[in-house]
Amino acid sequence: MEHKTLLILVMVVMIYSLICAAVMMVLEKRNEETSASDVLSTINTFLSDHSSCMTKEELQVFLNKIKDSFDSGIMSPNGTAKPPQWDFESCIFYTMTVLTTIGYGNQTPVTKEGRVFTVIFATIGIPVAGLMMVGVAERMKRLSKRIENKKIPCLKTHSTIDNILKTILIHLTMITLLVLIPSTIFRVVEGWRYGDGIYYSFITLTTIGFGDYVVGINDDRAGKHVYKFLVVVWIFFGLSWVGAFIGDTTEKYKKFTERKENENRQVGDGNSKEIKEKDTKEVVSLNI
Repeated sequence: MEHKTLLILVMVVMIYSLICAAVMMVLEKRNEETSASDVLSTINTFLSDHSSCMTKEELQVFLNKIKDSFDSGIMSPNGTAKPPQWDFESCIFYTMTVLTTIGYGNQTPVTKEGRVFTVIFATIGIPVAGLMMVGVAERMKRLSKRIENKKIPCLKTHSTIDNILKTILIHLTMITLLVLIPSTIFRVVEGWRYGDGIYYSFITLTTIGFGDYVVGINDDRAGKHVYKFLVVVWIFFGLSWVGAFIGDTTEKYKKFTERKENENRQVGDGNSKEIKEKDTKEVVSLNI
């Protein structure tokens, strides 16, 4: 990649980030201020109604305890205890979020030993998991190439349209298998809205992992272990597909830029050759 192209990309990313930051501020700031005002109003009303039996400091201690128990995953929003977060099946899911660098944040180690071990196994496991997903991505790309190499009978004489149509069909199929169908399953199992399922799928498969939506955190029914295992498999395949898509896009962009550079170089060489021939003819004419 040329320095000029890289500089342009850096500028584009910076400007794009600033624009997105401004949009998010417009969309979220008012809701944040309203929520903060509502919470303060609720606290002040509560203190006013119970001033004889509770001070502001006592309420603050109580709220901090509730917040800590909620953040650590012990208590659910309705005030009841959540299913265990550190049983073996939940720990497998935690390990997966670390190795894939999703890091939802809903399940974090509290003990010093747990944090140290997380650093150790993540240091070893993330590169290994990355290599595994690269291998899966390569096989996905091979399968995709096989499909792309097969001509659609009615488009044999229109190779460009044939390639574009097959590329669109391949990606639509993968989006259906890895986003649309799982979102339907999340809607049924988790009780989310369909749009929330699509949002969760995107946030997960891009490893953003906000943690506002996480599967199975309030699920204590039979079969949850199989469900979480299938989600883990979905995540690994989904991340591999995203990696393959990014790699394929990067490869096509690289080939495009290299072709343009070669064309420009050939044009430059041709112009230089014409200038040299012209100079030679002028020298010969002068000598004559």
